[in-house]
Amino acid sequence: MNNLLSSSFSTSIPFASVIFSTLHMIYGADAFYILAAVCVILPAITFFCVAGYIFFQYGRQATIEIELDSLQLGLIQLATILITINSLILFFDHLAL
Repeated sequence: MNNLLSSSFSTSIPFASVIFSTLHMIYGADAFYILAAVCVILPAITFFCVAGYIFFQYGRQATIEIELDSLQLGLIQLATILITINSLILFFDHLAL
């Protein structure tokens, strides 16, 4: 758990979400949207659980340094933006019906 953020977990899961979001935009299959959403939610829940553990273990005064390279940060942001765009597209498509 020491190198969770610097492992391939922080790169491969958001990359898979970007791929699934792009496939959803191309083909329109809801399965790709669900896979993209799961790939965005999985790291968020994992990091939230780690943050909760650190908070309850060490309190509010804990200082944590995290090194995210630009690829990891960019993929996480791109995956979040694409899932937001896909969600808005689905919302407005179902609203028009």
